Amino acid sequence: TGLQRINLDDRIAEVLPTTWADGVTVSIVPAVGAAVIGVQARTADEPIMRLLDQINDTATARHVTAERTMLHMLRGHCNSPIAGHSYTTPDGQLSLFGMVFNLDGSQWVRSQGWGPADDPASLGAWVAGDLLRQGASRLIAATRK
Repeated sequence: TGLQRINLDDRIAEVLPTTWADGVTVSIVPAVGAAVIGVQARTADEPIMRLLDQINDTATARHVTAERTMLHMLRGHCNSPIAGHSYTTPDGQLSLFGMVFNLDGSQWVRSQGWGPADDPASLGAWVAGDLLRQGASRLIAATRK
């Protein structure tokens, strides 16, 4: 979905299935913010901010806000196997699927939530909370050893 996020669908050479045979159960979840380019700028620099507004993709910004909120609340680190993918459903809702793994991938917790498109941070917080209730902290802590 990274190339799709930046409208480069024509460059896709192969598509791996992201769901199991039932077409619903998620099988592959990318890293948080996969294929998103972030630009940091001073808000006081109005010409640059106007330029950035022109290239900003609102839907992608919502998706990455949900994903990054989840990541922040999980308090992972650079070695934490945390995955998250947000997308807009056909009915206009925002969905976020998140997973946290142990180092060898033999244990994991997963969660999926849906919410209004105009509140991605709340969706990210809800999914993070659900992952934490399932034991994500234990899996993340074990990666620090």
